[in-house]
Amino acid sequence: MQAKVNTLCLTKRKPKWLALRFIKLTSTESVFYSPANNLKGSSALIVIYKNGLTSKTMQYIASQSNHPATVFLNHNEITKRHCNIRWFNQTSEIKRCGHGTLAAANFLIKHFGYCPEVLTSMSNERFTIRVKKQRTQLLLKSIEPKKSELAADELKSVFSSAIKAAYSTGDKNGYTVVLFNKEFSKDVEKDDLKSLHVDFNALSKFHKNAVIALSIKNTDKKNAVAHFRYFAPQFGVNEDSATGSAVSVIAPLLFRLYGLNKAKLIQQSNNGALLSYEFSNAKVVIY
Repeated sequence: MQAKVNTLCLTKRKPKWLALRFIKLTSTESVFYSPANNLKGSSALIVIYKNGLTSKTMQYIASQSNHPATVFLNHNEITKRHCNIRWFNQTSEIKRCGHGTLAAANFLIKHFGYCPEVLTSMSNERFTIRVKKQRTQLLLKSIEPKKSELAADELKSVFSSAIKAAYSTGDKNGYTVVLFNKEFSKDVEKDDLKSLHVDFNALSKFHKNAVIALSIKNTDKKNAVAHFRYFAPQFGVNEDSATGSAVSVIAPLLFRLYGLNKAKLIQQSNNGALLSYEFSNAKVVIY
């Protein structure tokens, strides 16, 4: 089934042909949702374009979309084994986007019956796609965070609860995982992060990394569950609704701390999301 071109994502501020002349088709795709758990996951606008679409026009198209990510794929590459991929939010280009990549893979398989084995970002990071038991999986290299007292100190005024520990990646503008205890209220015992308040102005001012707030609910290897939230005001998104790329940092940390090589991750954003993964040999398979 072919997807129809969706012109609703463009306003009348510019002639539509400036963008649409380069667009082959568009569609939307949602991932990481779970109706049984009342979790809506997140969506992406998928844009298949012809040669000639500029970065400026990509950003313009994304700025008119109400989806957390707009994904761009070249029509000449989507039938090959390797394909370039780019992601934008409403204000800027996204460096890496797990939910947008998985959404794009699902779209290609659904509408074309095929997806490239590897989708490559502008920074040459490889996002490998697998289909197992009729389910699309995303394979990423893990990113090892290291314990950071500096990060914990920088972020202590950002959150409404005391930080148990902080772990940061070595990359500039990378990730920091902030580990919290289960209890956030003196009056009511809670096992989630919903009651956690964030000062986004302070986060933008005092810290360069995107921040993953993490709370461990169950460390049993057969039923491991962790809750997390993802904050990145430095990159144009105060809080993301469903963040697949965060798993590449969470997975090796949970393995180091608790010996877990798989778990269910519940992202406690407003929409909520359910992400499952398996970790082995410095690689993370997300589904």
